[in-house]
Amino acid sequence: MSDAAVTANLSGSSIVLLVNDIHTASEFYRNLGFSYEEIGGHVHVSRGNVTFILHPSLNKEDVRPSSAAAGGLYFDVFAYTDAVDLLVEECRAKAVEIVNGPHYSDHWSEFTMKDADGYRIAFGGSISTKSE
Repeated sequence: MSDAAVTANLSGSSIVLLVNDIHTASEFYRNLGFSYEEIGGHVHVSRGNVTFILHPSLNKEDVRPSSAAAGGLYFDVFAYTDAVDLLVEECRAKAVEIVNGPHYSDHWSEFTMKDADGYRIAFGGSISTKSE
């Protein structure tokens, strides 16, 4: 028997976003190609390995993206992709507000969009290898 420690592999995570209107929020993400699933009073929207759990707020003032707070980061959620440029094109084609970028380089590319509740979702990684 080996002395190597056996550890659990973590394969992903889900981010909870408290939203004002579950229908508006879920339609926003469905419009961006996220799948939709209702589970126990909230909605899971997923694309690839990214899942947002949209949970309805009882009080509108409770929806407070941390990116809007003084001293907060410029994003509430960060997701990685191998095609930042293609996501930018999708967002522009669907009139999604881009609040930062896009910034492209050989080493790292990134942009940030704003969703229906004001959450800023940043996407970073490489650009696609599509031919021009």
